[in-house]
Amino acid sequence: MKVTICIGSACHLKGSRLVIEQLQHLVNVNGLSDKVELTGTFCSGHCGDNVHVTIGDDHFYLQPESTSDFFEKEIMGRLS
Repeated sequence: MKVTICIGSACHLKGSRLVIEQLQHLVNVNGLSDKVELTGTFCSGHCGDNVHVTIGDDHFYLQPESTSDFFEKEIMGRLS
């Protein structure tokens, strides 16, 4: 599963670095490094209120404090 996190200027200011760090940690702790690929992209053109993240064609907007819920619901949920 490929998860792409925007690291453009707007998303960086909204906490994309923290989102990436948390996702990396959660992927490693759950032993999913062979199943989940985290990638970054410069401005995805979806500058909203939060950090833009995609899984396939699905778009999400995260805050650093919502990252663990996103991981449980969208990543773990899709791998179940």
